[in-house]
Amino acid sequence: MATRWGIASAGKISHDFVTALSVLPQAEHVVVAVAARQLSRAKDFATLHNIKAAYGSYEELAKDPNVDVVYVGSIHPQHMQITSLMLNSGKPCLVEKPLTLNLKETKQLINLARNKKLFLMEAIWSRFFPVYQLLRDELKAGTLGDVLQVIANFGIPIENVDRIKQVFVYMNYSMIFNKYFKLYGNVS
Repeated sequence: MATRWGIASAGKISHDFVTALSVLPQAEHVVVAVAARQLSRAKDFATLHNIKAAYGSYEELAKDPNVDVVYVGSIHPQHMQITSLMLNSGKPCLVEKPLTLNLKETKQLINLARNKKLFLMEAIWSRFFPVYQLLRDELKAGTLGDVLQVIANFGIPIENVDRIKQVFVYMNYSMIFNKYFKLYGNVS
């Protein structure tokens, strides 16, 4: 039976997720519902992606018995509230990065998911690229030599970015560190 997805938010990142999911066999994954703060946006999204149910609130999505798992693609200040709602309603969650705004909220969501025995994951899809496992294996085998220094540049001059967008830039810098830890493990 296919995993039945609910989508929390009708924005661009949710559109990208649903588009990516559509290349998988419908026998494995199907999007059955979408929710947004405005019903009209949810309906437009549902029409675009051929989704049967559209809701004007996240509470309605949380109550939908046809949804097995929820993708949270809202703006990141809403992640904690929406994900808590879904977990408390018994829905496993895949949450767009960043999972939350701070460590305290992240720990709260992890504890909630553990207590409910539900799946919770931050959607950093690049962690699953096969090239990272290959590179990690090569580093462990020593075929590339010792790592003496890691230099990373995201390529965006921060002084030219207005304050509200800096959060997005810093969020993407976190992806660089995520790749570092994926390759080299934790720093002692």
